Amino acid sequence: MALHIAYQGAHPLVFYGQDYLAPIDAYLAAFFFLIWGPSVVTLRLSVLLLFCFFLIQIYLLTSLIYNKPLALCTLLIVGAGPGEVLFRELEAAGGSPDVLFFCSLVLLVSCWLVFGRQRHIADQKSSKRYDGIALGLWGFLAGVSIWIDPLVLPFLGTAFLFILQGYRQQLKSPLLCLCLVSGFLLGLGPEIIYKLTVPPSPSILSLLGPGYHEPAYPPIGPSSKPPSQSGALQPSLPLQVAGALLVSLPLATGGNALCTLGPSRAWPLQADPQARFCSAFHGVCSLGYLLLWGLASGQALLSWWRLRQADAQARPDASHARYVEGARLMILGGAGGTLFLYCLFPQAALTPWPSSRYLVGLIISIPAVLFPLWRLAFSPSRRLRCRLPFHAVRLGSMVAVVMAIATWWLGSVQLLAQAPGVQVLNKEQQALIAFLQKRGATRIYTDYWTCDRIAFQSNEQIICSVLDAGLQPGLNRYPPYSSLVQEAPSPPYYVFPIGSPQDLRLQRLIALGYRYSRLTYTNYAIYEPLLYV
Repeated sequence: MALHIAYQGAHPLVFYGQDYLAPIDAYLAAFFFLIWGPSVVTLRLSVLLLFCFFLIQIYLLTSLIYNKPLALCTLLIVGAGPGEVLFRELEAAGGSPDVLFFCSLVLLVSCWLVFGRQRHIADQKSSKRYDGIALGLWGFLAGVSIWIDPLVLPFLGTAFLFILQGYRQQLKSPLLCLCLVSGFLLGLGPEIIYKLTVPPSPSILSLLGPGYHEPAYPPIGPSSKPPSQSGALQPSLPLQVAGALLVSLPLATGGNALCTLGPSRAWPLQADPQARFCSAFHGVCSLGYLLLWGLASGQALLSWWRLRQADAQARPDASHARYVEGARLMILGGAGGTLFLYCLFPQAALTPWPSSRYLVGLIISIPAVLFPLWRLAFSPSRRLRCRLPFHAVRLGSMVAVVMAIATWWLGSVQLLAQAPGVQVLNKEQQALIAFLQKRGATRIYTDYWTCDRIAFQSNEQIICSVLDAGLQPGLNRYPPYSSLVQEAPSPPYYVFPIGSPQDLRLQRLIALGYRYSRLTYTNYAIYEPLLYV
């Protein structure tokens, strides 16, 4: 997308092949391409920029509604992380980095607007013009956020309730409501224009559509593994909750770093002792998160209710404190809504490992969830100090906070240990591209994960079309690629990882007389068409 925006004048309104994600990362990458040229480094500058702004926003948000020491502690956590977490934060594939950036921005702007309005009221500077601009700005940001990724909706909903709390009287005005709605429609405008002008396509992944599901094919050859048991699972609410708590939530919050399991061993649940132990440990981590979330939510809700009663009695110090508690509930409510909706999602039972990306917003809730421990450890109440086991509770809370930081940094160390192997894979990928170009393989069939990577890294000198495990047309994000491969004047090449289902099926076809020869390079099998005399 970035190549097409930068050099071909493209201006897509939605993500290629996915009509509910905005291509903001591609536009940022195109800007960097025009300055430094296309490369993996310049491609990743776009998500690195969003991630840096996310760190700034989460620090400001935590400082505003909690305190600066907790904000610094939060940076120590979210600035590092296990591979699964950092992958979601920094992947150049749309979605997750944008969710973190826009969710934290919406929450921060909501706090600024509500707290700022209270200051204006105190200074007797409030005006309808200021309120109209503020509500229009918030509506525009809300519309853009939904266009970016619908995963922001739980946080956006709680932020809207917070705005209603601060602007309750003002939103009774039809003019100010119009400002809010107009800003919202303007921000959501690109998505609306796309829906009105582009007819729906069954080949596009849609939020409200069935999505792409690869057919289940029988295994090939005696050495082939049987189909994954996960495909045979029938989604049900208990199974979805189990997948969420035993796999997805630990992945999204860094728990997998302490007892590491790979995707195939994490789900479905395995019988070997080590996998059982790690699954149980991950369940304990999830219950710990839920316990802290419930404790933080209960404390914030109780404080908010008491301050609301005090505010009704015209206590001057209660109003701001009530809004602070409301802001904390805004974050906790968004996190709780995200997890609740995820547990209703069938993929939580079918594919809980890759689907953990839908919980990326929970990273924003880390300071809110840690706050009960932080308060016990560093600012306990006088009532608690008089209790007998106070020092044990305080020490335990300190240890828990340190463990949270250490867990994420342990994950970063584990990730750095993988760097040499990843560098080897990157060199092999570049060598494969050079090898294909040398043999004139400019039109190829390959698998989903190889296709777009080769197309980008070869600067589209190699065009690819995706075939699934049954050698049938797969998920092609950019349909023109498929047409170019099909219409090529010479027979296309087939390039698949060695031992993949596609590789095994092609070997069978060659044995039956298919006019291709098989050769291997790095970890790929390359099927070259035989020349007809």
